[in-house]
Amino acid sequence: MGALETSRSVSRPVGAASLSALGMVFVIAHARHIVIHEETTFGVVIGAVLPLILALSLVVAGPLLYRSRLDALAITTTAAWGYIGALALACVSLLIVGHQASKGAPLHGPGYLTATATTGGALVGTVAGRYDALNRQKAELIHALQEATASLSTAMTTEEVCQTSVRIANKVLEIPLTGIWLYDEDETALVPAVIAEPATDAFESPPIYRPGNSLSWKVFESGEVVRYDDLSVESNRHNPETIIRSELIVPLGDLGVMNFGSTEPDRFNSLDETVAELLAATTEAALVRADREEALRDQQRLLEKQNRRLEEFTSVVSHDLRNPLSVARGRIELAIETDEDTHLQPAATALHDMESLIEDLLELAKQGHTVGSTEPVSLAEAAENAWRNISSGSATLAVEDLEVNADPDRLRQLLENLFKNAIMHAGSDSNIRVEPLTDSTGFFVADDGPGIPPDERERVFDLGYTDHGDGTGFGLSIVSRIAEAHGWSVRATESEEGGAQFEFRFDEATSSRS
Repeated sequence: MGALETSRSVSRPVGAASLSALGMVFVIAHARHIVIHEETTFGVVIGAVLPLILALSLVVAGPLLYRSRLDALAITTTAAWGYIGALALACVSLLIVGHQASKGAPLHGPGYLTATATTGGALVGTVAGRYDALNRQKAELIHALQEATASLSTAMTTEEVCQTSVRIANKVLEIPLTGIWLYDEDETALVPAVIAEPATDAFESPPIYRPGNSLSWKVFESGEVVRYDDLSVESNRHNPETIIRSELIVPLGDLGVMNFGSTEPDRFNSLDETVAELLAATTEAALVRADREEALRDQQRLLEKQNRRLEEFTSVVSHDLRNPLSVARGRIELAIETDEDTHLQPAATALHDMESLIEDLLELAKQGHTVGSTEPVSLAEAAENAWRNISSGSATLAVEDLEVNADPDRLRQLLENLFKNAIMHAGSDSNIRVEPLTDSTGFFVADDGPGIPPDERERVFDLGYTDHGDGTGFGLSIVSRIAEAHGWSVRATESEEGGAQFEFRFDEATSSRS
């Protein structure tokens, strides 16, 4: 334990004990007065019992201060105010007693009068001192909070904002059981965003709050801060067996809620509410800013991708379309000059190649990097639909089913391109298989053709890459972009038969074996 911690651990009990000791002195004085003086019942009540009660209040104030959340300096300040109040009233009473004595009309029981006035002064000083200490501690806490929340301005993402806010609640407000729940429109629920580490250790898993099943949802709907001093008496609490006894729930506008919990009842007071509201307001503003900046970054990334695609299209138009166009122009000119029809067939072939290139360019442009609404799709059904749309000759297709969350049209296009690629390279009598991966985290399309050389497997997805005279080089690039739009990874490898195999992997949560 450091010197500062030692000082605090000593000064808290010393400050509280000194106030109780002062009260005990007054208790003895007033109790003695009751014992040695004979007065009427009314006189005893007014002249002794009430001052005794005030003195006992000072005695009790010591333990109450020690158990409070006031820091060591605040307790010391409160006790000092009590002593100053006692001294001030003692001086005033002594001046009155002395003045009366100098006039020859001494007061009855001057010593007891002084003790009573001093008791009242000590109590008034203690109350004033506590008020002063609370204001000072509040100001210091708000100042510390303002300094800490400055770090929220540097948080770039929603997750970073939530993590920073929870960390501030832990360190500055000293509330370990803190968490942020954000509203999920798809689930119509408040889902946990970030939970403080002490809270994750205390609970098995953070709950999801839905309409009507929790106090947090009630606060989210009302938009009002609510403090629960004893959750055990709240019938609408989410978990009847919760270890949290008191809780402070603060809404984050229409974004969610921030929860502050404690395993002790009556843990939070008005000061906690004030600083919690300040932290929540700053967090809400940071979340709005982070969301806006994330959207801007997404737009920037999309713009960069679109620019790269435009460059790709420019390259294709300027190179791949120019070659067949030059061939067609040259052949037509020769046909005109020589009046020979033999030159027209190469020109027609070149124009056909241009048409294929244009069709693939348009298809590639439609793929983009986003998909329509996804839904559970049967891989077998999608493969059969794609198979019917191509000229398969005598090739065969074998499919083992898998349920996939995908855009049905985009998945069909992906399979069509793979089937065309397989028949082009493996032949019209090839055997093609579509099956789940062994760990069911994706699927593959395999053929029994010549396969892809290892050093070419990464390049096959490049725009314009082809090793076949009839290919445009766009088919597998379209496959790659459809996979990317779904959030899947794709790689080319070797099939069991030695042919080409294209593997697609995605999160296990997006699929399940049918």
